[in-house]
Amino acid sequence: MNHHAHRQLLLGMASLFIVMAIGRFAYTPILPFMQHAEHMSDQAAGLLATINYLGYLIGAIIPMFFIFKSKVVDVKIYLILNILSIILMGFTTNFILWSVLRLIAGITSGTVFVLASNVVLEALRQAHKEGISGLLYSAVGLGLFSSSIYVFFFTDESTWQMTWIILGAFSLILGLLVIFFMKENPPVESHSNNNTESKTSHRLNPTFMRWFSIAYFCEGAGYIITGTFLVAIIKSIPAFSEYAALSWMFVGLGAIPSTVVWSMIAEKLDYSKATYMAFGLQIISVCLPVISHDIVSLIISSLLFGSTFLGLTTLFMSKGQMLMFQTGSKSNFIATLTVIYSIGQMIAPFVSGYLIGESGNYNSALLFATVILIIGLVSSWISYRALQKEKKTV
Repeated sequence: MNHHAHRQLLLGMASLFIVMAIGRFAYTPILPFMQHAEHMSDQAAGLLATINYLGYLIGAIIPMFFIFKSKVVDVKIYLILNILSIILMGFTTNFILWSVLRLIAGITSGTVFVLASNVVLEALRQAHKEGISGLLYSAVGLGLFSSSIYVFFFTDESTWQMTWIILGAFSLILGLLVIFFMKENPPVESHSNNNTESKTSHRLNPTFMRWFSIAYFCEGAGYIITGTFLVAIIKSIPAFSEYAALSWMFVGLGAIPSTVVWSMIAEKLDYSKATYMAFGLQIISVCLPVISHDIVSLIISSLLFGSTFLGLTTLFMSKGQMLMFQTGSKSNFIATLTVIYSIGQMIAPFVSGYLIGESGNYNSALLFATVILIIGLVSSWISYRALQKEKKTV
């Protein structure tokens, strides 16, 4: 069982490395070169990003209602489609085709994220290895870090197409490992007495579900504003514009260990306290560029941002999987949370674009993100408080 769980974890990491770090987030550091080479406006670039977010939302919804054959088989199908969308980005300069490819990349990113998370977290729980679940999402940080370094050193206006093709080829090699070696999890043995006891003592209540969902919505809306504009913010500072792409590298550097660290903190202190801490640090990371344009502050902001946005995903996803197991729920709570998160991702950049306007000043957008994250912090506190109250009454 341990061998199976570890294998599923590694293959799940490979899946998220491909669909999230490359299929989804590599667009951010490559975008400036695409814009210069193809004379693409900021509005067009933003539209491509929105189309990708829309695809991610659709992809998160699909597993809630439709599975082709099984979660593992579906992961492999969507993974192949995602890799094709990456490679084909380098073979066209047609905006309509780009839009279609970014939509496909978004849909398949969402489905693979939900399904791979379910498969891996289920395998780890069966093997009683929940403590290492954070490793799954560390693959996204590793991918952000490595792909941003590659883009920084080897990409310019004349080679951006080759960058997509090379990243796609690497994804294909990695993806073949998933296709050939990811197996179905063994069926969960049913112990009716234990299940009844668990459901009775941990039955979810509407108050918890409502505020927990609002908190994750706020995280999706709050983090994506910085995630969308961080490189542009640094590029707007003349002294640092040349190194703007490296800010994404620091985000990845902060993200690599974050998922494991936050999982350890949650195991030590409890998921509620870990969530409050992560929200607090992310609020600081969003505020720093407003307060200071000092290089040290910007690096700290990037590191804190990277270390919290994946950390909060780990905390919410792990808690969601835990609650599904404890209640014996047939609903896909992870998919529901991912949909809510995706809606936040779609709405916030649109509002932020209006706040920024033609001024090129990002402070209003960052302050907007700060307010949203504070609401998320308060909402998470209310949700966990409702859960604790219920436990006391049982």
